[in-house]
Amino acid sequence: MDPKATKTLTLKAGEMFELEFHETSKDSIFIEKAHKGPVMIYLAPLASNGVGNVWFKIFEKGLNSNGKFYTEELMTTGGKMKFAIPKDIKAGEYLMRTDILALHTAGSEGGAEFYPNCVQIKIESDGKAQPRGYAIPGIYSPKDPGILINIYDKVKSYKIPGPPLYSKELGTTPQNQEGEIPEEDNKPEKGKPEDGKPEKGKPDDDDSVDDKPLVKTPKVPVGKKPCTGRKRRRHLK
Repeated sequence: MDPKATKTLTLKAGEMFELEFHETSKDSIFIEKAHKGPVMIYLAPLASNGVGNVWFKIFEKGLNSNGKFYTEELMTTGGKMKFAIPKDIKAGEYLMRTDILALHTAGSEGGAEFYPNCVQIKIESDGKAQPRGYAIPGIYSPKDPGILINIYDKVKSYKIPGPPLYSKELGTTPQNQEGEIPEEDNKPEKGKPEDGKPEKGKPDDDDSVDDKPLVKTPKVPVGKKPCTGRKRRRHLK
């Protein structure tokens, strides 16, 4: 993508900002009430054009403790959500992809509906993190438990689809259920080495961009391109 041909939003890593979703125009609803499901957000370096193992997940929210999906929460806020870029992400220009997944017809294979959107952002940061990424298409499978699911069957737990959330184990802190970044905890987890120190007998493993994804994910197309400029319904096939 050409940064000169596209409007770019500048964001400061670690600071809260607001995303707003609508079905069509700003005056339209967020999404139909029956469209219940999770929301995931990914970043990829702009220079990659979104191609290859470059996308890393920085936000996800699925089913809350009250048995409500995150889209149901957003219906009460008019499609508005608060969000922050992890503060240790390296400064630069990125593609930001949001995936809204509707599960109202996900009881049969191919019934789940994806609503992907992409925007171009510029991150201001003192961070150095360059997380390993995953390819899109390739992060979802039609048989994933978070994609092939009957939500009318008293769902008590839900596994959010896609790769692992970029988290403390990879160099930053995951966003909590309020969409905020918790205060840092410098104490290492029990049985784990301190940040920046490799385990005894194991080589140091940094967060630099790697050609190989952390885990193997099946290549299942969700549209023809990793980004779309407008909201579209995507059935996973």
